[in-house]
Amino acid sequence: MAWLVALLVVTALVAVAVVLPKGSRRQSTAQVVPADYSPAPLNTLGLARGDAEELWEVGRRVEEEFGLAPVQILLNRLGNVVRRNVPLRAVRPGPSRGLARICFADGTTLQVRGRQAGDLGHLAVTTLTQKVWVSDFHAEHSNVVLNLDWNRGRVSVLAVGLDQAD
Repeated sequence: MAWLVALLVVTALVAVAVVLPKGSRRQSTAQVVPADYSPAPLNTLGLARGDAEELWEVGRRVEEEFGLAPVQILLNRLGNVVRRNVPLRAVRPGPSRGLARICFADGTTLQVRGRQAGDLGHLAVTTLTQKVWVSDFHAEHSNVVLNLDWNRGRVSVLAVGLDQAD
């Protein structure tokens, strides 16, 4: 849940930076910026100066830790699921054709796409009758590949992104 709040903070900071009027942006590119320079926090929301600085710092730390890449956020969340050996509890229809929501016992919910035809259906049926867990995960190009195992089988799916638990 904390990562979601941090992601929202970073998104708000980016949105504020994009919405700024063009007249208030600096046009000169000839200035030399010191290596330890940190821009002042933007305070277009009417926050107290201390709150704006704290919000700016939280956003900077989130960007430093995760970057702006969703793949890194998925890898971080899946690391927690694997470390704690959290079982898969449900496979539900996704928001569009070819996508499914997989729900883990700790509330983590991901949107996934099957790598082969029938993978998601097979996973959904197996989840009803057996314990399924993530045995391995890794980044492959700009995707995250999940290997899900059970007693006598395995399926590999592509994680598209995080989702909210229903």
